[in-house]
Amino acid sequence: MAPQLSAAGKAHIDKFLEDTVNARKYPAQFVGVTTGDGILHFAAGGDVNFGDASKGQVNENTTVELWSMTKLMTSIACLQLAEKGLVDFDDPALIEKHCPLLVKVPILEGYSDDGKPITKQRKNPITLRRLLTHTSGCGYAVVNPLLGRWEQENKILSWVRPGATVESIATPILFEPGTKFQYGVGIDWAGFVVMSVTGKSLEEYFKENIWGPCGMTSTSFYPTDDIKSRLMHMCGRDAEGNITLQDGFRPIPKLKPEDITFLSGGGGTLGTLKEYLTMLQHILACKDKEGGIISPASFKLLFTPSLPPRDETNTCAKNMGGMLAMMGDSDEPQFTSGDKLNHTLGLALFEADSSKGPKAGSGFWGGAAKTSYWIDPASGIAAVCGTNILDQDPSYRAVVNGFQRVIYEALEMSK
Repeated sequence: MAPQLSAAGKAHIDKFLEDTVNARKYPAQFVGVTTGDGILHFAAGGDVNFGDASKGQVNENTTVELWSMTKLMTSIACLQLAEKGLVDFDDPALIEKHCPLLVKVPILEGYSDDGKPITKQRKNPITLRRLLTHTSGCGYAVVNPLLGRWEQENKILSWVRPGATVESIATPILFEPGTKFQYGVGIDWAGFVVMSVTGKSLEEYFKENIWGPCGMTSTSFYPTDDIKSRLMHMCGRDAEGNITLQDGFRPIPKLKPEDITFLSGGGGTLGTLKEYLTMLQHILACKDKEGGIISPASFKLLFTPSLPPRDETNTCAKNMGGMLAMMGDSDEPQFTSGDKLNHTLGLALFEADSSKGPKAGSGFWGGAAKTSYWIDPASGIAAVCGTNILDQDPSYRAVVNGFQRVIYEALEMSK
């Protein structure tokens, strides 16, 4: 029997939301939980424009910047193509054919004393699996000083800027593929594979094969008038740590659809968290049922560890655990050490029960503006929790962890 929420369980969640919003430590909040059969509860609260109640309150139709929540969509697309025999996760020839710019880039090892880049050619192949698991060597300039310097000196136009093309992500890799974990543009390249294989833009492919089947009509790569009319204003913090209204990485309210020239499969979508929760519902429904957006076999793959085995040839799990610790995404040593942490073809994966509630086998991730989700097949639920603020404060994870505890408490109350 699928989990249920009683009136008392829903009230428990609503109280958590109310307390979080009233604390004013973060902007407006969105929370929700679903099973594979349907959404159990969704709630939202807070100012659309933080500090200005006259602009209205957020609700289930409020749109946000999803950033890396986009990655799961691209992974689902790759699983769909694999079901049709159109891609192979471990065939280097796939990447050589569809990503010629990527296979030519060198490994950037550093800079010499006289300021010249130190590079070498890679020996290991780049595969779709390595792109999807962040083990290809691809990085993000915004978090890696070496890439940041390289992009600045080579005047690379960031993919978030109008006029960007695939050349915006054709930057050097940072290590031999398969030897380390480095969060970066690998899934943007996976999205490029989807477009090249299908001959469709990611907007077209997602509409036909993910958003459409899930009934997601408010999700897009493009800042349409409709999406902007319902957009929560992005926030940041001033020098004193106060929440302020800011443009963030890109000024969505000021952009037009034609300004979006590169569709980022790693972080380009806008949408509502209610619709995102609906997508998680549809994913959960695929666990044991054919005819969904992915097959039961693909569902199993989505929750199968895909990092290289832990041995002397790589430090992937250790690197990944370190990243979670640095970002404040976990404070549990079993995960921050990498010992009980893995990555699948689409998700970060707990290989042990979390003290916060999610069971072993739960997959999770989030977006830069502090949106997050997890899928817990063992418990039969998935959930979203988020806001829209771009800052360096890792303390928001306490809100997510608190919400996780509340969800499992509410489910227990409802039995």
